[in-house]
Amino acid sequence: MDTNIKNYSCPVEVTIEAIGGKWKCLILWWLRRDARRFGELKLLISNITQKVLTQQLRELEKEGLIYRKSFPESPPRVEYSLTPHGQTFTPITELMCEWGKVHRVGYQFSYCSLENMKVLVVSSDATALCSSLEERHAIAIAATDVQEIPDLLNRLQPDAMLIDLTSLNDNEAHLLTTQVKFKQVDQKSRKSMAMVAIVPGNNSGERGRAFKMGFAVHIPKPIETIEMVSTLASLIGKDM
Repeated sequence: MDTNIKNYSCPVEVTIEAIGGKWKCLILWWLRRDARRFGELKLLISNITQKVLTQQLRELEKEGLIYRKSFPESPPRVEYSLTPHGQTFTPITELMCEWGKVHRVGYQFSYCSLENMKVLVVSSDATALCSSLEERHAIAIAATDVQEIPDLLNRLQPDAMLIDLTSLNDNEAHLLTTQVKFKQVDQKSRKSMAMVAIVPGNNSGERGRAFKMGFAVHIPKPIETIEMVSTLASLIGKDM
């Protein structure tokens, strides 16, 4: 008998050993639809430290559930994504999400605590996105013309912006991010506005483009309401 082979009394022990603890299931949930950078995961997972996140990612990589890819770019970019084996765990994280909503039906989960938060949505599909946000009691404002953004920023002072990069050309995107950065510098007393890029899912080039433009976090298309709202709830109020 090989003494290096660990004995288990129940298959559940194998699962717990692979994904047990407070953070691993959250990491797998955030990676279930698209690759993410370390900084994104750090922002999206509340209260996790850099040291712990590094450790958890290494352990998940060792288990064969995620892989790490480096891109030869400047600035450097490293992304984490699910392996094919890791993707088999996605239905479990989805069930955990649904079970949690039912189990604590009266509790204020982060995904529904957007009350009175002002979100400016720049997208050709802005009306539908705003409707989803308003169902979570956010104050959502649709913008389809880049030229109106400066006025909206001045009047509304939003807590966050959702920007669909696929609906903007490079010049429009550059103009928009420049306006936002100028506004943030001008408002030194306020916390930085959370800027979230909407990009096509599984598109490394578009993720890299968003990163170079200064976005800290992205949401992959097609957009899932729970992911969009959870992203905003995780970011609003943090120093970006």
